[in-house]
Amino acid sequence: MKKLAIATVLTGTLFLTACSGESTEQQLNEILEATFEEEAEYREVQGELQSREQNEQEMFESIMALTKEQQAEVEEKSQEAITSADERLELLATERESMQGAAEEFTTIGQLIEDTDDEALKADLEALKSQMDERFAKHGEFTDAYQALVERQKELYAMVAEEDMDLATLQEKTDEVNEQNELVQQAVTAFNEQTEQFNELKNETIEKINAENE
Repeated sequence: MKKLAIATVLTGTLFLTACSGESTEQQLNEILEATFEEEAEYREVQGELQSREQNEQEMFESIMALTKEQQAEVEEKSQEAITSADERLELLATERESMQGAAEEFTTIGQLIEDTDDEALKADLEALKSQMDERFAKHGEFTDAYQALVERQKELYAMVAEEDMDLATLQEKTDEVNEQNELVQQAVTAFNEQTEQFNELKNETIEKINAENE
């Protein structure tokens, strides 16, 4: 089981040049900042998730190094690993809720697009919305894949505590875990790419707006 990469986060918004009134650029900035704030819990759980992944990996390796004469210790460590995995699922739920809140917050850009008269700016905002919607969709795919991974890991942790478990069956489950981990890694990469593309498009849009206001 490889250590999971941490998905990159949405960078903070760039402050736009000041204008009088609630201009389109000011409204966009507010939407981006509010969305970024909604993702706070998503960012906060990443370190804890990574720490638990690493600890579970070390715990699993220590279990595999134990002998049948140490069955009581095997069962104890197995339960500890399962408990840790359950706690990761709770952290994942927090992450998912945070991103869903951010997605809901970002929907307000729809009204901004509707109210924008400048056709070029409207097109830029629509592209920005499309990119962000895809980013949220990719995060959903990641959380689904990650949840499936944790469930398989829990099954593996339980299996190692069974005294009559044969190595062939254990290897088969380990292979399942590794295969699911590959899917998680692919989902992380896809989400990271969408985040990077959104940030690039966001910066380009803001730069264009600022250039027009100079």
